[in-house]
Amino acid sequence: MEETIELRELIEIVWKGKWIIAGLTALFMFAAAIFSWFVIPEKFESKATVQVNSGVQDTGILTSFVAVEFTPEIFSQRIKNSNLLNEALSASGVESEMFIEDLTVIVQENTNLIDLTYKSNSAETAHDHLELFINKTKDRMNTSVKKTLTELEKTYTTEAKHLSTEIEVLIEQYNQLIVSNNLPEILTMQTLVNSQIIMSITDEQTQALSNIDGAIHNELMQMQARIESKSTEYGNVLNKYQSVKTGLDSFRPDPFIRLIVEPTLSEKPAAPNKLLNVVIAMIIGLLLGVGIVFFRNYWIESSSKAS
Repeated sequence: MEETIELRELIEIVWKGKWIIAGLTALFMFAAAIFSWFVIPEKFESKATVQVNSGVQDTGILTSFVAVEFTPEIFSQRIKNSNLLNEALSASGVESEMFIEDLTVIVQENTNLIDLTYKSNSAETAHDHLELFINKTKDRMNTSVKKTLTELEKTYTTEAKHLSTEIEVLIEQYNQLIVSNNLPEILTMQTLVNSQIIMSITDEQTQALSNIDGAIHNELMQMQARIESKSTEYGNVLNKYQSVKTGLDSFRPDPFIRLIVEPTLSEKPAAPNKLLNVVIAMIIGLLLGVGIVFFRNYWIESSSKAS
């Protein structure tokens, strides 16, 4: 025959063990209160919102380099670099160490906004450190772009020197061809200044011009075309170099990284949640107490049946 347990019996079992349940509940609540108020250190939060947008300003030749570096994803990865942040604290004369779990970084979906939250033992420390971390990240991104621009500047400088050497060699070869065929010097000057010059030439030079055959004429034209092509390429490289040089001297990260919400100064601690801890402890104490009471009742009844 199956045994059934009525609600009345359950209530009686709980009532008989009410002091055990109450005692355990009070003990857990007391322990939670002690830990929450006196043991667990308080944490204060500072929050900020940063906007990262590489498209706010046309930087010409630098646009592609700015677009690669100044993105919300790159900013979030750099600001979560604990080595970088501890380096910033050390440089500011702060002896405490930053723990990455105290920093929360959330990139808002489909936007260029980043929400930052930093916890510390005091409201002032949380505010100052978060502000320091943001500025350090901006500086590091600025340094990264400038490093790229410096390398690009060196590349354009090397390329310009190489083109200059090529042009000098071509002009020298062109001049040697003129001299070896006793052609008028006016041809050399036209190559150098790329303009039409009117001057008198001797009968001998006139005769030499009239005697230029197709092969020499074709060679001269080809060399002129090569010199003009290299000169145009050289001018383009110089323009790029100047643009990079100007950008390197004037580049600042501020237009691309803006603080939408300044780091806040908390008025009360964010953790621990003392009341919540006490409530959780009360629930755990009640459940544990009820469990012990039912186990005790089961043990007593089993022992009586066995005897």
